[in-house]
Amino acid sequence: MEQVARQAGWAESKISRLETGVTPIKPDQLAVIADILRLTPVTRMRLERALGVDREPDRWWVKYADVLSRDYEELILLESQASALDVVSTLVPGPMQAAGYARATIMNSAFVPDPDDAEMLLNVRLQRAQIITAGTVQLAATLSEAVLSATFCGRVALQAQLQYLLDLCELENVSLRIVPADAVARPILGAVTVLDLLTTDVPVAHVEWDSGSQMIRDQRVVRRHRRNLDYQRSGALTEGESAHLIRTRLDAL
Repeated sequence: MEQVARQAGWAESKISRLETGVTPIKPDQLAVIADILRLTPVTRMRLERALGVDREPDRWWVKYADVLSRDYEELILLESQASALDVVSTLVPGPMQAAGYARATIMNSAFVPDPDDAEMLLNVRLQRAQIITAGTVQLAATLSEAVLSATFCGRVALQAQLQYLLDLCELENVSLRIVPADAVARPILGAVTVLDLLTTDVPVAHVEWDSGSQMIRDQRVVRRHRRNLDYQRSGALTEGESAHLIRTRLDAL
């Protein structure tokens, strides 16, 4: 409290009154303390929302805030600020999912959401795709061949998903490559995405697994993930070969 007061240029008693709620905190005071404590953008946004401050009306996901965890909201925020996404995954990544596939992944996850929340989470998942379809981000996706046979979503949903992948292949900002089952590269479990951001020269990595996820900012670890992405891509088919494999699998369904 003494350190915050000193850096803010306020009396320590003022910090004490704010901390204990004797004096309600104002938005400008929150901004000062958030800078001193180096709060993440999402934490700051959530605190501002609690005070009734709406600084970013264009952030479409705010209306779904009640069903979003802080970590998920941070991922969506960073995706909206990204210039490029480089992802390797054993499932179709969230922003590349068609509706039926997305619904199945949400309802068959390790933590099945409340049915009342499921539709909102589905809407969030589908709206994340806008950064790709609008061409605002460059996407390099390297997917396991197992993705093409993931029938957990049902035959019809898988057909729609494979067709959607083919449609994405037609976009100039998308590079989609498949790692065949017999590739030398050891497959990963889950998904790793490295995000290059418009707001900074420092990339971040997002790692997902069955029961959770983690945002990584340690640059040494981010570089390790980047090298792993390059390694996975080295065993992948070309974009043309990948599209042909997807088409072949779709025709066989």
